[in-house]
Amino acid sequence: MNIKTLSQIASSTEPVKAHVDYLLKIAKPRIDIQLVEDSVSPENSRFGGHPFVPAGFQWPSHKVGEYRFLGQFNFAELSDPSGLLPASGLLSLFYAFDEDGEIFWRDDDYILGFYWCNYHDHKLFDSPTAKVPVSRKIQLSSGIDIPRRECLRDDWPFDEDALYELLDAVDATNEYLLGYPSFTSLGYDPTPGPGWISLLTVHSLDEFDWCWHDGDKLMVFIEAERLAACDFNRLKSDAG
Repeated sequence: MNIKTLSQIASSTEPVKAHVDYLLKIAKPRIDIQLVEDSVSPENSRFGGHPFVPAGFQWPSHKVGEYRFLGQFNFAELSDPSGLLPASGLLSLFYAFDEDGEIFWRDDDYILGFYWCNYHDHKLFDSPTAKVPVSRKIQLSSGIDIPRRECLRDDWPFDEDALYELLDAVDATNEYLLGYPSFTSLGYDPTPGPGWISLLTVHSLDEFDWCWHDGDKLMVFIEAERLAACDFNRLKSDAG
């Protein structure tokens, strides 16, 4: 969704048509993620499969199990008008997994990020995980986002019903970078605190064996200063 589309939809939605300027003011940049059927190269932005990492990479583990490869983003493949994301480089994300559910998605280091400016000498790494989902290429496209839950702001000029009527008219993907966090079962803003912004939101997807909070969404956050410095060493997450 772009500024023009948001303005048109809001202007034609009766409860919020008088507040188009407010919506445009609070809109945040967002990068939509769409799974595509194209062939996948090791360096492509993708979910699943094996990570593309440097020689000597050590597969991460935690106290009761291992991490699984979630996916990677090749920032050279996208155009981010906001300038929030790196202009190039490769980011790989891993999530903590254990069979008995002892690891919680709000735990520190539930999500690990590894970023490399240069990935030309990287190779595919054979995961120690017995079951590796098939790699799927993802397409990245820039747009804007508005909050999808009333608890994300305290200055709404219209009521919750009007917000959801507007959202019903907005066509948006469940997987995206930046924007606002999106969730289905939480009753609070999951953003960790001041200075933190949303990095990634993904829905539970069967093809990758993802199941966050009984089929809801995983939200990953990063401090804005760290993102500007291409430092992905400290990420936080929630699900719901």
